Amino acid sequence: MKIGIFTDTFTPQINGVTSILQELDRVLSRAGHDVYIFAPAYSRAQRSENGRIFRFPALTAYFHKDSRIVIPYDRRAFSVFPKLDVVYSHTPVSMGLLAIRVARKYHLPHVHTYHTLFTEYLHYLPRLIRPTRRMAERMSAAFCNRCDAITTPSQAMKEELVRYGVHKPIYVLPFGVDMEPFERPIKVDARRALNLAPDEFFLLYAGRLGIEKNLHFLLRAFRVLLDRWKGPGAVRLVLAGGGPHQPIFEQYARELGLGDRVLFTGFIPREELVDYYRAADLFVFASKTETQGLVLMEAMAAGLPAVVVRAMGVTDVVFDGETGVLVPEDESLFAQTVIELLQDPQRRSQLHQGAVRKAHEMSIQQSAARLLQIFSELRG
Repeated sequence: MKIGIFTDTFTPQINGVTSILQELDRVLSRAGHDVYIFAPAYSRAQRSENGRIFRFPALTAYFHKDSRIVIPYDRRAFSVFPKLDVVYSHTPVSMGLLAIRVARKYHLPHVHTYHTLFTEYLHYLPRLIRPTRRMAERMSAAFCNRCDAITTPSQAMKEELVRYGVHKPIYVLPFGVDMEPFERPIKVDARRALNLAPDEFFLLYAGRLGIEKNLHFLLRAFRVLLDRWKGPGAVRLVLAGGGPHQPIFEQYARELGLGDRVLFTGFIPREELVDYYRAADLFVFASKTETQGLVLMEAMAAGLPAVVVRAMGVTDVVFDGETGVLVPEDESLFAQTVIELLQDPQRRSQLHQGAVRKAHEMSIQQSAARLLQIFSELRG
């Protein structure tokens, strides 16, 4: 099958969508399918790349320097469009609109994966062009209803799209991860890199350092944890990742008197981050805006139990009592749950085993097989 993937974000930009697309490309190609990726160029050199990745000219979004607004014109790509068997989009914006045009012109099935709860990211847009929440919902519905089918990572997001007014078929399809990197020998001694003492507990958050990730809550919960902690050993919170609001969180940590109990690592390459997951004692996550949360899948693949705020998206990834613990958005309850798990190695071991088992069941290979089934059904 010849699969055309249309996206407004790709390497070298680092985010969950890019990671999923790289995994899908690898798995689908291994299975004998021809995968073509149509993505923005982040430099002039990328415009001259050859192969299956077609880079379109793009402008830097002045309101978000990591993002690109694509100019949907590329002669080389246009020569490939008639050869495609299916159009698969990952954005409702510039490249998504091109995907709609291509699907209609060549009478191809069009599947769209709705990754992002856009209503929670409107603050990144300047006020002059910022739509209301209801406008954003209507625009999402209008795009989805021009596709033949939608996949979304969680049941909660499916219900949200139905509320928006989406009437096309919606499939709940969370994307797992490739287990191989999590089963190879450890290459990076994360505890040594972080200068942690042998008896220190290591709480890990990985991901974007943005306001929408609810990290103010996580820092407050950690403050409560430290106030209650009786040992043995100390506890550190490691925030692995970068983002536009990192200075805000660093200042907030200082205001809470957390000192060197919180470590901000900045961006860590994924091949190294795998070993951070495997070295940590617990994964902690408070975001309420996830449609899935790829980092939760990665933690699960590493066998790392998660303590997570119960919210949209995460309930399809974190299985309460089996791979982690879901708690209300309450600093006291969150902190107490973490303390109890740190002091109960037997329960952490049980959650570790459950996490690895579920990660295998929900691997990217399983996700890709279901995706191919959807493609085939639409092709008839």
